[in-house]
Amino acid sequence: MDVITAHQYDSDEIAVAVERFGALLRTPMPLPSLLQSVCAQVVATIPTADMAGVTILSARDKEPETVACTDERALDVDVDQYRANEGPCLEAARTQQVVRVRIDDAALRWPEFAKNVAGIGVASYLSAPLTTDDDRVGALNLYSYDDHGFSEIDEVLVQVFVAAVEGAVWNARRAEQWRAEVEGLQEAMKTRASIEQAKGMLMVLHGISAERAFEVLVEQSQSRNLRVAAIAAEVVETLT
Repeated sequence: MDVITAHQYDSDEIAVAVERFGALLRTPMPLPSLLQSVCAQVVATIPTADMAGVTILSARDKEPETVACTDERALDVDVDQYRANEGPCLEAARTQQVVRVRIDDAALRWPEFAKNVAGIGVASYLSAPLTTDDDRVGALNLYSYDDHGFSEIDEVLVQVFVAAVEGAVWNARRAEQWRAEVEGLQEAMKTRASIEQAKGMLMVLHGISAERAFEVLVEQSQSRNLRVAAIAAEVVETLT
């Protein structure tokens, strides 16, 4: 059973830390800056954590990447996990389960990873999964040089920060989707305008209907293996 001593956690200090964290979340800032601030706040709030980092799985191919960390050594630990394709943060991200282990357990579960990070000195790991809309997003990772293994209280506190990171990542990815949709709509509008302009020119030049003008564009598109929009752009450029 985990033993939490009085000097490790102080209710007033935790309350102040959570209040500061709430103020941080209300401050507009880019996602990388927010995640970096979250990592720093995690270490400031949880006494047993010496370092923290955020691993994100890419939306496209689920490749892991450390997008924020408090220490270069935390980044080294993450990179060694990615190279070995095993370790606490990857297991948390992939299984959507909290991973809390000491160094001896890590050596048994992930021997290649443990061998690679032996010289860094991390003795305890705590990784909590990040999910949005039931999608595996990544993990929030805590590292300690002490062999205490973290505690259930540490795990509960980490969930506060997990919720914030999940919300920030969700907002960022939705914003990216919206931008892509807007750009696609703008391109579609430009394409339609170009096609309509080309149709009008062909109608005047050849005395044909709008339907026949569009058929001409389609026929050229098929014979030359080009998009109708590209044919239309050529027509407009040529006739102007």
